[in-house]
Amino acid sequence: MSEEFDYVVVGGGSAGCVLAARLSEDGQARVALIEAGGRDRHPYIHIPAGYARILGHKRLTWGYRTEPDPGTADRALDYPRGRVWGGSSSINGLGHVRGHPSDYDLWAQKGCTGWDWDSLLPYFQRHEAYAGGGEGRGMAGPQPVEPLADRPPLMDHLAEAARAVGLPVQRDMNGPVREGFSEFQQTRRGRRRISAARAYLHPALGRPNLAVIDQALALRVVIEEGRATGIAIRRGGVESVVRARREVILAAGAIGSPQLLMLSGLGPGEALQGLGIPVLRDMPGIGANLQDHYIVRLGYRLAAHRWSANRRIAGWRLPLEAIRWAVAGTGVLTWSPGMFSIFARTAPGLEAPDVQINGGPVSWAEAPGEGRWPGLAIGVPEAEPGMTIGVWQCRPESRGTVTLASPDPAVAPRIAPRYLATEGDRACVLRGMRLARRWLATPPLAGIVLGESRPGPAAESDADLLDFARATGGTVYHPCGTVRMGGDPTAPLDAALRLRGVAGLRVVDASVFPDIPVCNINATVLSVAERGAELIRGET
Repeated sequence: MSEEFDYVVVGGGSAGCVLAARLSEDGQARVALIEAGGRDRHPYIHIPAGYARILGHKRLTWGYRTEPDPGTADRALDYPRGRVWGGSSSINGLGHVRGHPSDYDLWAQKGCTGWDWDSLLPYFQRHEAYAGGGEGRGMAGPQPVEPLADRPPLMDHLAEAARAVGLPVQRDMNGPVREGFSEFQQTRRGRRRISAARAYLHPALGRPNLAVIDQALALRVVIEEGRATGIAIRRGGVESVVRARREVILAAGAIGSPQLLMLSGLGPGEALQGLGIPVLRDMPGIGANLQDHYIVRLGYRLAAHRWSANRRIAGWRLPLEAIRWAVAGTGVLTWSPGMFSIFARTAPGLEAPDVQINGGPVSWAEAPGEGRWPGLAIGVPEAEPGMTIGVWQCRPESRGTVTLASPDPAVAPRIAPRYLATEGDRACVLRGMRLARRWLATPPLAGIVLGESRPGPAAESDADLLDFARATGGTVYHPCGTVRMGGDPTAPLDAALRLRGVAGLRVVDASVFPDIPVCNINATVLSVAERGAELIRGET
């Protein structure tokens, strides 16, 4: 038994929520949104600082792990992706950051016509409602974007320290100039996180032409005579087909979209045959080109608790912060992991920043375990005041893969990011770590920052720092590129996001990026989905 719609969208994350809302807004087209998770009712979703408690939640995330790799000291890393209305926008760090204009111009140079910065800027403006206003910003879109509700007292000192190492200070991190120090902006309204589900999907739920089919695992794309005609799903133990008269649109993310295509016989032919999956089209580009930002977290000891949030979120003081959040909409519970950011060029001849440094005045206790460099127990503050600084390379050269581990759709795919696989990536991360050290050792922070606690001053050589990076680093939760668009025939998608060789099938999510942008990627995903909706409706 099946039900028929005009459009069937798979994945209720950032892109899927945009598509469901935009494609159904004319009141005419019937739209189905299929989501594996359930409604976004968990209270920690809506408290900005709640991210620290739900990144590993068994019901709200997919529970992915990466393959062990030499680049990460043979560790398998947690790889959180949202499995709930709003997807990863319901569990992320709330950062709203545009890429560098050259990111999107490079996309266009690779044959992605219409995806240059000037063409994509209107879609950034369309989705955002930025409370601060300013040049090039959107102020009337569905997605609220606000400056920090609780500004740490350390912020001005950090800004002056950035000036001391030759970096400018920007009023708007998403303004015309991106390089330098700036304060984060959050996908928040008042005290609450506003995910893509809250911004786009919830306001559209009353439309009779929109159906949300959640708690439904997508099994495969149904392809008949070269055309995608629906999605096979399993819901409550029952399998059925949700049919599409016009198009099937995959918005399952950089992991889910290539997995679903491969389960449908679209992907690297030899690998699919090895799993007993009939090959409809041999497309080696599906699941290739995985890109992500790799973060290395440095720890710093601060002189007093007034500079750090550690004591504010421990013991009997945490309920006070909960009251402050509920009554006034301020306090540490409005914080996100990135409260401030530096974008910097650390090598000559670069057109855009190659290093991003994020952080906040809170530090985490070391996790128990063996090895030279202990990990961190994210969510468990240190007893002493501290700060955490995350360093990552903006445009990594390394490329990984997403491949099937099984023909069973319920089995997670193999995720191999291949972090730090090139000499260029390793050198860039080292430059970023040393820049962070110079920044935090400047006179404006004297008497406030007492010294580095992780990895500590004993780690001085490149070999020591690289060892620390491999042993303790992890994902910044920005996977993309696994079903890339491009002008060359090896790109699975054309510039209109259509899958080559299969009619009625598009992909609209982070997997379509040819290259990772110089930013936290959620704002770019929203913009890609806004433009994707227009392409689907034939308006561009």
